[in-house]
Amino acid sequence: MNMELDSNRLVDAYLDELAAEAAALPAGRRDELLDDMKTHIAEARAAGATSDDEIREVLQRLGRPSEIVAAATDGLVQVEVPPRLRPWDFVAVGLLLVAPYLLSFSVIVAMVGWVIGVGMLWSSNRWTTIWKLIGTLTWPLGYAVALALDMFFQAPIQVSLVADSLVAIGLTVALVLNARAPRQTS
Repeated sequence: MNMELDSNRLVDAYLDELAAEAAALPAGRRDELLDDMKTHIAEARAAGATSDDEIREVLQRLGRPSEIVAAATDGLVQVEVPPRLRPWDFVAVGLLLVAPYLLSFSVIVAMVGWVIGVGMLWSSNRWTTIWKLIGTLTWPLGYAVALALDMFFQAPIQVSLVADSLVAIGLTVALVLNARAPRQTS
């Protein structure tokens, strides 16, 4: 039982690595490739390969996942498609950028707008966690820069506001540029 569990872990690790390597393939081709490898492994097990060493030998004969994927993509033209932001992704980014400037109208409107933008940002699958955190901190970071300029350099208010705006715009542009396409599913 323990040997079977260890060999299952070897196979699972191999298939996980193969799936990760094949992530860029179209979903149908990726699924076909994984099914083929599962079939080969099942046939080898049915033929008597049960020990860890036998399973390792089967996996070595199949080849490294990166080589399998390279062979599977031979002849395919891979085109890198830029991520497509959905309308609500633009709304989220827009609220993160514009909401702080609504303070002159209403603190409540500014806060509600910013909170909605943050909620939309965190519910999106277009950004990694680190970029979601950066998007969340856009307003506080811009404000911190303006405060630092005022406190340490006694900069005129116009300079502080320009610095705040540049930080907010720069981080927002970086957020949009670092959007990623969602993973393809079958």
